[in-house]
Amino acid sequence: MRVGMRTAGAVGAAAVTAVAALLAGSGTSTAGERAADGVPSHAAYPGGRAGPGAAAHAAPGGAVSRRAADGTDSPHGTHGTDSTAQAADRQPFQQPFLVREDQFSPANAFIRPDAVTYDLARVPAGAGITVARRATRHGTTVRLRVRGLLPHRTYGAHVHTRPCGGRAGDAGPHYQHRRDPRQPSTDPRYANPRNEVWLDVTTDAAGRGSAVSRHGWTFRPGGAGSVVLHERATRTGQGHAGEAGARLGCFTVPLSGG
Repeated sequence: MRVGMRTAGAVGAAAVTAVAALLAGSGTSTAGERAADGVPSHAAYPGGRAGPGAAAHAAPGGAVSRRAADGTDSPHGTHGTDSTAQAADRQPFQQPFLVREDQFSPANAFIRPDAVTYDLARVPAGAGITVARRATRHGTTVRLRVRGLLPHRTYGAHVHTRPCGGRAGDAGPHYQHRRDPRQPSTDPRYANPRNEVWLDVTTDAAGRGSAVSRHGWTFRPGGAGSVVLHERATRTGQGHAGEAGARLGCFTVPLSGG
């Protein structure tokens, strides 16, 4: 539950610095990140080449709203925060830096949280999720961190078009930079990690993991509303591209909004 919004120069600078550290941290590389790091892109992919990953920078001011503490590690140095930090290079419809963090709760909770689990065995209640996004005129970086999931397991993860709901399908299809006219999309020309945001994550022995995706484009206003965890790694073959099994959990994040 959000507990208010306040503006303070010192807090804003600290929040932006924290986002920079989170986006620059280690994690599982997606194809988007590998392209940004020098692997040639495939011309057949309609999403275009992945943009270079630029380091985030601090700004002298910003706005921060705080969520109840969850007692786990937070990129801000305090626990359980929900932050949007402003910077001088802001774009229309998007603040450059966005960080959201929450714990998973059952979808049928009396007050539905932003992070919902549809499968308590594979995404336990109380498991944590953090999503950070940096948007510039040149592209977008999205980083996912999870904790408290099953150990030594790969979860598919993607950005979806709509917020989470009581049902797993409420989040809609994958966000696509160039939309496939046929939905659900399983055509690898559209359903690929350059045209979509794939954040497949493999956990360690403690159930923690991270992944990052970098792209040379930004989200359409109002077009990206959540990150969904799936039961297995994302497939790439014709007719099955983008599929990753059942939707296990969902985190509402306004990735294409401030």
